Amino acid sequence: MTGLENETGRSRYREAKTIFFAMIAEMDLVMKNLINLFFISHFLGAEGAAAYEVVMPCIMLVSAFVALGYNGVQAVCARDYGASDFTMFERHKNAGYTWLIMVMTAFTLLLTLFKEPVLDLLGANDGSAALALLSRDCYSIFLFCFIPQSIFSLAVCFMYLEERRQLLITNLILYGCILAGNIVVTVSGPSMTGYMLMNVIGIAAADLYIILSCFIIRRKSSKAAFTAWNMRLADIRESFFTGLPDFMEYGFVGVLYLAENLYLLTRFSESVVAGVGVFEAIDNLPEVTCVGFSFLVTAMLGTRVGKVCGASSDRDRDAAMKELDEIARRNTKGGVVGSLLVAAALLLLARPFSRLFLPSGDAVATQSAILLTVSCAIGFVFYMLNSELVCYYKIVGAYIPAHILFFAEALLFPLGFKLMLGELFGVTGFCFGGAAGEIAAFLLNLCIVWRTAGRFPRRISDFRMDKYLQRLIQNHAKSETEI
Repeated sequence: MTGLENETGRSRYREAKTIFFAMIAEMDLVMKNLINLFFISHFLGAEGAAAYEVVMPCIMLVSAFVALGYNGVQAVCARDYGASDFTMFERHKNAGYTWLIMVMTAFTLLLTLFKEPVLDLLGANDGSAALALLSRDCYSIFLFCFIPQSIFSLAVCFMYLEERRQLLITNLILYGCILAGNIVVTVSGPSMTGYMLMNVIGIAAADLYIILSCFIIRRKSSKAAFTAWNMRLADIRESFFTGLPDFMEYGFVGVLYLAENLYLLTRFSESVVAGVGVFEAIDNLPEVTCVGFSFLVTAMLGTRVGKVCGASSDRDRDAAMKELDEIARRNTKGGVVGSLLVAAALLLLARPFSRLFLPSGDAVATQSAILLTVSCAIGFVFYMLNSELVCYYKIVGAYIPAHILFFAEALLFPLGFKLMLGELFGVTGFCFGGAAGEIAAFLLNLCIVWRTAGRFPRRISDFRMDKYLQRLIQNHAKSETEI
């Protein structure tokens, strides 16, 4: 084997390892929902799955604030890390911890005070008495997850840079505690309160390990360590605007879930809502791939953009731009191939997976879950490409295109197509509205890049958004001059 072949093999191994740890770093919400829905639908039936789905809009709203913090801080700190500006890295990191913890504390208190009105708004009392009771139990316990979840989400972003062994251990603690706890609850007596309580215990155990291993024992060497409270607005402002598209996405998804649930409860039945909840559990499996891919894109392209901004000469900047294009090309190729494989697996496993989560024989719920899974498979390649592009928009500061895309992809297109097709073709039409929305969002993406680049995109470099990249370079040069 030649030296070139050895280097190629090592490069592919590093890429595979990077993707693996990127998936680990971003899969906490996905895996928790997967475990929750499996036990809830299996042992509390379709009513339990429907109750979990009814509360999901509130969970997504809180997740929007968490995503605002950790995705924004991750992107900004990735640029700091790539530019070797570790002073700003520390300031942005500590500001992220400080503000996210404060916001989530306030949000938890607010949702506790207005518990009953929120449950009414969610539609928890629009169905059966069992649905109302299970929804209330789910909501009440989930409130205790929000603050520890914010610490966990930020810490794993920083662990990904240099502490991947700790990242793996932290996630194993989280999922191990939730899985083992749910088994104990199932044996002792299945209940919504018990299953949700295991989420609190799992995230608290993971946070305890993070605090001991990073914040205390390796405080000086750990990139994930929270070293000081930082309430300076200037240090969180850029992270806020960078993470705002993610906030909008989660927020729009929460509104979408709310509108869907209320529509389905009034137009169809609780069984269809249960089918939607089961589909979202199944959808968490490909979502692991997508969130890991998005994390990889943000980390790899963010560091390359940092190199472009921090280049000391035109020659170095040209070389960094070429490296940026090459990394983007490889990411896109890998994303397309991976999403096609995932889509094929979804088509093959739609029926057995749906029956696995709904063994009780609710035909309407099962059929709804199957149709939604097939729709997801059809639109998954477009979903992956849309996710990659919007990650890059955030990195280069293209906030308006990112907001437009998030609004269209997360709310306008899926809700519009689902309601329109639902009225025309019933439950089947509603289910396939998701695929139609992803395809429409990709076409919108092409139009956004076309308008920015001045020509229809045909090469990876056409997606580079040079207008925003040049502005970022100028801002970096200006800040260096001021220093």
